[in-house]
Amino acid sequence: MIVLTFFVVAVIYCFAVLYRRKQFVDLMLNKFRAPSTDPLLGHVARIPPNSPGIFKTFFDSKEGWFRKYGKNIALIRPLYDVQLFVSNPADVEKILANPNSKTARKADSYFDLEAWLGTGLLLAWGEKWFQRRKIITPTFHFNILEQFTEVMSKQSDILVQKLKPKVNAGDIDIYLYTTLFALDVICETSMGIPIDAQSSPDSEYVKAVKEITLILQRRFFSLVSRWQFLYDLTPDGRREKELLKILHGFTDSVILQRREQLLQKKPTDKATKMNFLDMLLNSTMNGKPPSNSDIREEVDTFMFEGHDTTTSGIAFALYQLSQHKDIQDRLYEELADIYGDTNHMEITYKQLADLRYLDMVVKEALRIRPSVPLIGRRLTEDTVIDGVNVPNGTNIIIPIYALHNDPDNFPNPQKFDPDRFDPSQTEGRHPFAYVPFSAGARNCIGQKFALIEIKLVIAKLIMHYELLPATEQKSPILQGDIVLKSADGICLRLAERKRNK
Repeated sequence: MIVLTFFVVAVIYCFAVLYRRKQFVDLMLNKFRAPSTDPLLGHVARIPPNSPGIFKTFFDSKEGWFRKYGKNIALIRPLYDVQLFVSNPADVEKILANPNSKTARKADSYFDLEAWLGTGLLLAWGEKWFQRRKIITPTFHFNILEQFTEVMSKQSDILVQKLKPKVNAGDIDIYLYTTLFALDVICETSMGIPIDAQSSPDSEYVKAVKEITLILQRRFFSLVSRWQFLYDLTPDGRREKELLKILHGFTDSVILQRREQLLQKKPTDKATKMNFLDMLLNSTMNGKPPSNSDIREEVDTFMFEGHDTTTSGIAFALYQLSQHKDIQDRLYEELADIYGDTNHMEITYKQLADLRYLDMVVKEALRIRPSVPLIGRRLTEDTVIDGVNVPNGTNIIIPIYALHNDPDNFPNPQKFDPDRFDPSQTEGRHPFAYVPFSAGARNCIGQKFALIEIKLVIAKLIMHYELLPATEQKSPILQGDIVLKSADGICLRLAERKRNK
């Protein structure tokens, strides 16, 4: 009898929860435009079960939902779960510019990352987020960033050498090279550990990152994603556990190796004398040394955010330059005026800041193909969006790709035009129409690091090589597996750079 009563109460409770959810879904669908929905599956049945198909459904320049239904749309996941997509810059500002950074929370979907990243800086909120941000911020002081350019320059030189055999050798997928370069940079500058990924291209870590991001995107649309014990029984759930062993094993090995170096007081490279991992190992959290799990979740977060996202930014920028000879030539002229030739190309932090056209090129590359195509927040207070009072607790998704490719924000958005970021051309543009690194107090803490790395490697490659379109002219098939990628590679050709006389 007790079991039956418990079962009846549980069923009534579940129906009550679903009823309240359905009421909220009806409210949101009344206020915001959206495609027709299935009563229980929501929009899942209308979305292809593959990454390129998902991306095209939302972001296609002609048929995507943001073109059909407007800037702010409601997405319904299974069992009446509402995700409100917001790409009106004025509404984006309300969400990201919340002055109370401690209460700002990431959207619930971010916590699909928790098994991998823990509750480090990306996922933390409240006092934990505040303390972690305070500890980590000094890592990005300009004096330390200036030191890091030495490692970035060295790894860029290695990349230049690795690409030499590919000159006049046909199409190459530049993403495969930039991902190893970025992994070498993030490990050596931030962890003090050289791993020589560019010399060992079959990196198990790189392959695991690529696969797990695909799995996590599919999880967003899964019927059982919110019940971990059920998700663990699925093929994706089982594979995710296998990949986490690889990812966590790599991080643990880096931490242990660095601990051993510090205990033995081994000298380190000048450029990595102060690094992210050392600061964590020597910090205190709530008056105590951080545990191994505390350190690992921050290292995993930094590895994820500082490797995959930067790879995407570099590869897509190089692709755009290969497609636009006039822009590439103008960039080369700016670089040649400063460096003369590659024999005198010692790039400094200050020089990068003075390369005005390079800055415009990188900004435009991150506009047209933002490394992170969308971000999310969970409202912590009622907020008026598009004239509608959206209640506390609602999950908001900010589709950066849609924001950056909206013709109301950037006329003729599919045209690659760095002059958009000439200071004389930016007047009147809403400041939240361009947010490649998010914005507000919870913006990307490593954005200066990423911009230096992207600019430096582009400068080195443009001075050495001319980037040419791939033999088979076709646009990359975009997919947003947390980070923007291409399903068929990011292809171009290389030729020796013809020097100015």
